[in-house]
Amino acid sequence: MNELNISVSSQPPGMGMGVGGPRRSAQMQSLSDDIQLNKAEKAWKPSTKKTRVEVESESDDSEHGKTQELFKSVRSILNKLTPQKFQQLMKMVTDLTIDTEERLKGVIDLTFEKAIAEPNFSVAYANICALFETSGSALSVALTTNNLLLNRCQKEFEKDQVDDEIFERKQKELEAATVPEEKQRLTEQLQREKDNARRRWMGNMKFIGELFKLKMLTEVIMHICIVKLLKNHDEEVLECLCRLLSTIGKDLDFEKAKPRMDQYFNQMENIIKDRTTSSRIRFMLQDVLDLRRSSWVPRRGEQGPKTIEQIHKDAKLEEQREQMKVQHAFISKPSGGHGAETTEEGTTEEGTMEVEGPWGPRGP
Repeated sequence: MNELNISVSSQPPGMGMGVGGPRRSAQMQSLSDDIQLNKAEKAWKPSTKKTRVEVESESDDSEHGKTQELFKSVRSILNKLTPQKFQQLMKMVTDLTIDTEERLKGVIDLTFEKAIAEPNFSVAYANICALFETSGSALSVALTTNNLLLNRCQKEFEKDQVDDEIFERKQKELEAATVPEEKQRLTEQLQREKDNARRRWMGNMKFIGELFKLKMLTEVIMHICIVKLLKNHDEEVLECLCRLLSTIGKDLDFEKAKPRMDQYFNQMENIIKDRTTSSRIRFMLQDVLDLRRSSWVPRRGEQGPKTIEQIHKDAKLEEQREQMKVQHAFISKPSGGHGAETTEEGTTEEGTMEVEGPWGPRGP
């Protein structure tokens, strides 16, 4: 058996230069060189188990993405809503998945904002909410579409108290301003905010009426609204009252409720007789009184359902009337409110938008 000899100097370092000295030095030098290993393109990596927090975070991100995608789809449907596309878009609504509290509340809020911003299409938006009720049927009773709509309408209905406080504070700022440019700026700003609040108030009243006609809000809620409106003789509030009664009066005025309805209309007659409001509001109140006397049949009711062209024309006229009111307010009352506006544009009978097909009220 061959014997392996390893030559290692027994002398201390620096003592002698035997054969083992330089060989060891060469070996140490080679070991210090970098050695390049071959690397695979897809190297194996040991798997790591995700923590519970990481798993829950990924799940939350996925659910959040689904929720935002749902809201995006609803916005797209609402923005495309026209009488011509109603049936097609309603089919898209029924295909939506609304299975959480956040999603149901979100789609209700989106639809509500569109409804009060576009009161001429409030019938359509009310029908969309009825479809949401079907889409969210798997949710608990506490999260029904009706309850969410009621809360949303009530919140908007009571918002006028907060608005009044804001307007009062800004009116004081306006009166305290001394620089003409600043005074003009504050005047225009206050007027815009009042006009916006007025449009939201009107739109909310119209939408509440349409929801009631679809049996999504109760008679009790309607009577609460009417009583509150009658307590305030502000012209904007009285205009809301007239619009609401024109929309739902026929459905409230039955034998059992006749005494209560008589009280409402007696108060309206007294307001007309007092002549403390503008002629425009008195004419609107009188129109509602005449409407009840004619068994809630509009004077132009014999014309039948509106055509699509008439719907678009009415929407355009309503927009023009709003613009005229803003211009009139700037000219006649630059520093005051818009509650006592008087115009010669007359009154309109803005009852339910009666259109054949899906634009009509849903059956019981």
